[in-house]
Amino acid sequence: MSSRPQTAVAANAKISPVFATRLASKDVNEYINTANKLKNWLGSEKAYYPDALRNIVLLFEIAHQTFTTRFLHIELSAALIRAVIPFLPLFTEEDLQYTCCPTPRLDPKFLSGFG
Repeated sequence: MSSRPQTAVAANAKISPVFATRLASKDVNEYINTANKLKNWLGSEKAYYPDALRNIVLLFEIAHQTFTTRFLHIELSAALIRAVIPFLPLFTEEDLQYTCCPTPRLDPKFLSGFG
């Protein structure tokens, strides 16, 4: 192995934890920027050397977990709740109202943060 590939492997080993941290970020812009950088990096066959494969899978898992638990879940849940609130009177059974919009989720602070 020449020194250039060894240098790339060492650089990738250093950047992988940085990507992991940024992909776990609560900041959607940081997440998107990092995911785009990862996408670009993974667009090259050179990224898929044997020692990198576990890190690639780990980064995928972190990205997926962050997306589904922080961004998709929260923003989509808030949007769904806001869509249903005007129609709550149509749900005459109390248990149905609670299932659609549990009381804690109706907190204006929760709903206003996702407008």
